[in-house]
Amino acid sequence: MYLATIIMVFLILLNSDLLLLVLLFMVMVTAVVSLLWFLRERKLLRSLQALIAEEKMENLESKHSNPKDMKEALRSLFETRKDELLQLQRLENYRRDYIGNVAHELKTPIFSIQGYIDSVLDDPEMDEETRDKFLKRANKNASRLGQIVSDLDTITKYESGFLVLNIQAFDILALVNEVGESLELQAQEKHISIQVHAQGEGKMVMGDRERLAQVLTNLGFNSIRYGVEGGNTRFRLSNIGERMMIEIADNGIGIPTEYQNRVFERFFRVEKHRNRATGGSGLGLSICKHIVEAHGETIDLISTEGAGSVFTFSLKTAD
Repeated sequence: MYLATIIMVFLILLNSDLLLLVLLFMVMVTAVVSLLWFLRERKLLRSLQALIAEEKMENLESKHSNPKDMKEALRSLFETRKDELLQLQRLENYRRDYIGNVAHELKTPIFSIQGYIDSVLDDPEMDEETRDKFLKRANKNASRLGQIVSDLDTITKYESGFLVLNIQAFDILALVNEVGESLELQAQEKHISIQVHAQGEGKMVMGDRERLAQVLTNLGFNSIRYGVEGGNTRFRLSNIGERMMIEIADNGIGIPTEYQNRVFERFFRVEKHRNRATGGSGLGLSICKHIVEAHGETIDLISTEGAGSVFTFSLKTAD
């Protein structure tokens, strides 16, 4: 800086024409350098824009997809990487919890089966009545183990898109009546009445009849399982425009408010009421959610602890 000042003063003293030439040269050099820097910055900006466009996550806000300058591009790239890291952390936590839940659910029936069979093998002189009781308990746990594996396979197929729905028109009222009849034995054990409320005879909807039968059976069975002695399980069908609303309600133990947004998670149980003594894989409601959502609908829950629960979802009518 000081050297340039000295040179400028020296040139002024020598020749003013020479000074003008030097100034023009410096202006040209400055302009060329600025242009080269601008072109380099634009090239780098385009590279960052292309990188962001290629790696943009589905939930990335649109304002981050087309940055206007280098600062915004770098900020967008940083936010993209930050979102990716958070997503990876969520997936890792989900994977860890999922593996832990699966291992825990499988361990219980496996250890029970092993315990009963070891007892029979270790005591050749065991009386026939005790042996039959142990073998029946082992068989019951084997059935539960098979149910867990089957339910896990079903959920995996839904999430991977391998399970294709067979959409067709069918009478939902007839299906509800069939499901109600199939649950009568379990209901009688707790003196629970199964009620079906619907206006008219035919209730034609569009959907996969077999899969929706699974939804109705799971919801109905849960209603009975957690219902009160002498209570009721109600199936209600209501036409709402081009939709058929299906409700499965009971006057059972209900679900605490703080747990209602988690009941559709895999293996989730409200431990106070839904312990493993009631059986089940802990995947039934999760499967119901996947089946209903595969039909393009949602399943909702309204519940009051000590008063009962209402599960609702809708289907397109076939009319």
